[in-house]
Amino acid sequence: MTTPRLIDLSHRSLLCVTGADAGTFLQGQLTQDITALESPVALLAGYCSPKGRLLATLLVWHERDAYWLDAAGDLAESLVKRLGQYVLRSKASISSVGVRPLVGSDPTRGQTPTAPISALGLVGDTSAALSAAGLTRPTVPQHATSGDITVISLSAERTMLLGPSIALDALQERLAPYCTPGTVHDWASAAVREGVAEITLVTQDEWIPQMLNWDLLGGINFKKGCYTGQEIVARSHYLGQVKRRLYRLSVVSRSDNVQVGDAVYGADAQSPVGKIAMVGGPSAEGCEVLAVLTREAAQGPLHLASPAGAALQLLPLPYELPAP
Repeated sequence: MTTPRLIDLSHRSLLCVTGADAGTFLQGQLTQDITALESPVALLAGYCSPKGRLLATLLVWHERDAYWLDAAGDLAESLVKRLGQYVLRSKASISSVGVRPLVGSDPTRGQTPTAPISALGLVGDTSAALSAAGLTRPTVPQHATSGDITVISLSAERTMLLGPSIALDALQERLAPYCTPGTVHDWASAAVREGVAEITLVTQDEWIPQMLNWDLLGGINFKKGCYTGQEIVARSHYLGQVKRRLYRLSVVSRSDNVQVGDAVYGADAQSPVGKIAMVGGPSAEGCEVLAVLTREAAQGPLHLASPAGAALQLLPLPYELPAP
């Protein structure tokens, strides 16, 4: 059994939505059924443009009279601005919560939902480490609160911990004997292995949710009412018109610096057949990535950045893609 890795997640974006109409407002904006958040669940959701293309991929949960949205670190400003345009007369307030690096005590202690807080990530088998720190890991995909600390089970391998900085500093010290230090690359690598990509500023407005396999990951509720972009998302689902999907790949070369947004080419293609959506951390063998590709191209040779670029090798996903 490998020792879990402990990671500072201050690079993440965290939004807080409060007010009497907060749930109703989000129900009209996100691909997920927000009414299901009344129980201690944490759900994947997408936020789309009117054309049905993803502006953000989110983890959403409801706690302490507020809705919380976790997203890629570079999206906070654009999300607050974009969502704010749709509030209108709704009794809802959207704020970006600063995820503070763990550098010492926080005298505010997070007394209000919008006070800066800190976040930790655990990658690996974390139950024993959390138990030693006096916490219980909830069932996936749920969250649980113990004092000031919120524990969120994103997957079998990834756990997120949130709370006031002073509480997270103390928790980090309790966890340290049972963990090894990790990096943001470890967090991204775990997501890649799970086949879970996320939207960043580089890939905003590129893909409908199904192209990121959001339907296969439970991030779309096709029975809920209308939301921004719903018509396009539903049409693609019911007419089976999803010609591109997310695939897991390994970059064979160790020297290539792979970036989100890099093009993917087929062996003889003069134009790209896809784009890199998520990059895992480097390893001795290279690195793993997630890419959105045309379904036909995914069956043949693939190369990074140009038809003569580094070879990409197709790897299995932990879930099954539907037949074309």
